[in-house]
Amino acid sequence: MLIYKGFIGQIDFDSEHNKLVGEIVNSVDILEFDGYSAEEIRINFRKCVDDYLVIQNEVAGIKPTPFIGNFTVCLSTEKQDQVIRAAHDQGKSVSHWLNERIDSHLNLYFSKIA
Repeated sequence: MLIYKGFIGQIDFDSEHNKLVGEIVNSVDILEFDGYSAEEIRINFRKCVDDYLVIQNEVAGIKPTPFIGNFTVCLSTEKQDQVIRAAHDQGKSVSHWLNERIDSHLNLYFSKIA
């Protein structure tokens, strides 16, 4: 997975053509890129995003942003109960409570790798 300017690239291997292929998974438009090495796929992913932003700005006069949608997480029944109880105990919706926890963990994670 690659991330650039908020866009997420999912990478797969095309064994028929012996190359890496990718698709930006959080865009309303279909955006694809490829390469024969990790470095080439990374460069082409960024070029794909940059080109898309330029084209959208020049042609449509808009600055597209990656979409944010629903995210499904599978939890055991026990964990679901714990999440629901914790959110209820804090007077928050499950969605709001989970978003706060995720934000906290992501901030901690990215502060360690920065």
